[in-house]
Amino acid sequence: MNELMYLQIETTNYCNGKCIFCPHEKILEKGSMSDDLYTKIIEEASQLPNLKTFHPMLNGEPFLDKNFMNRLKFAREKLPQVEIEVYTNGSLLTESIIYELKEIPNFHLSVSLNGLKPETRKKLMGLDDYWHVVQMFKLMENEGVKYRATMVAYPEVSQDEVRAFIESGGIAIRYQSWAGTQYPYDRRRWTSCPRAINQMTVLYTGEVCLCCFDPLGEVTFGNLSLNTIEEIWNSDLHREYRSMHKQGRGHELPKCKACTEG
Repeated sequence: MNELMYLQIETTNYCNGKCIFCPHEKILEKGSMSDDLYTKIIEEASQLPNLKTFHPMLNGEPFLDKNFMNRLKFAREKLPQVEIEVYTNGSLLTESIIYELKEIPNFHLSVSLNGLKPETRKKLMGLDDYWHVVQMFKLMENEGVKYRATMVAYPEVSQDEVRAFIESGGIAIRYQSWAGTQYPYDRRRWTSCPRAINQMTVLYTGEVCLCCFDPLGEVTFGNLSLNTIEEIWNSDLHREYRSMHKQGRGHELPKCKACTEG
């Protein structure tokens, strides 16, 4: 279990965005994780010797989870030394939420703004709330909440805007194939992906999937409502995936072969 350093849990896969770079619309079953299952996973995670980072979100907008702030606080209590990082589109951020986030130590927020103009955000995400998110940025700066603004370098966005976004302090992210879910990709070089070697990704159902780029759960290793983290981590199939990536042979695995990451 020493290699398990990153844990990602999908507390909900509902989303209010319509991002053209995201495969969310292909997810047919929507739901939120039960409190009992979330509690079980966090309790087990508290016993992991080398856990460094916890991501309590995956395919959905985390702040659509009505119990999200309580879940954050519970994770902070049980994982006091672990960094917590949340990815959000920022549309549901409010002053009260930011004031609560301010009180959570070792916490970082990654906000998908996707552009320097309201038109770009709306085109890429279907969200008409650019200035609201910018206002929340200003409040977080004033309150000392650590955050970063990101955008996906989608092919239809001008390179000038991407460069200006970076120059303004934002981070541009490559448009990913999502392991073949968004567009075909055939990896022709070796890969040794840290997501396969050091990370566990859990869907809201409890199913442990390949990684964050497997949103449909096409590769699964077990279910945490039935098994423990240790049992799934040490299962034959999970061991095989880790071993292949450690050898630089991850590209030989069908799902990983179609992935632009790693």
